[in-house]
Amino acid sequence: MKVTHRSLVTEPARQLFGLPYKKQEHGSYNYAWLDWETTDKFKQLETINKPLDPAKIGLLVIDGDETTYWIGKWFRKGQKVPEGFQAITVPESSAAVAWVNGNPDTGDLFGQRAMETAHQELVTRHMMTEDDWTNLKYVYERYDPQRFQPEENPTTLDYIFYVK
Repeated sequence: MKVTHRSLVTEPARQLFGLPYKKQEHGSYNYAWLDWETTDKFKQLETINKPLDPAKIGLLVIDGDETTYWIGKWFRKGQKVPEGFQAITVPESSAAVAWVNGNPDTGDLFGQRAMETAHQELVTRHMMTEDDWTNLKYVYERYDPQRFQPEENPTTLDYIFYVK
């Protein structure tokens, strides 16, 4: 696993339409992703609105000791949430971005280890601080359809950290 791209960006205020998950199974949210993929939830999500971005999103919302993991897509604020889904509004923020390249079959690309690899690379490049990590409120995985090709090995997953 290696970081192949780093950048600083401004993330716009927007809403994530999707579903929240509080509990991991076997240390991951893979069970939730499997449900989304096998029940066409992404297709259902786009029935009344066009998303801002074609990428699938895995958003971690950290509030003290409580973490909620959302799966969904980004939409403009104020759009109607499709039945059966929920929304979370995320504010505009500076963000540090790292593209992590690795093997999707081994779990290399997902979870805490990949996120920490991205974080350490961004700290090393002075794009993020340890204080940003300690006070992290939002971080998301962006499954860009141009870069994330799970049938290819290796493939790339974007990690975006909201920073101060």
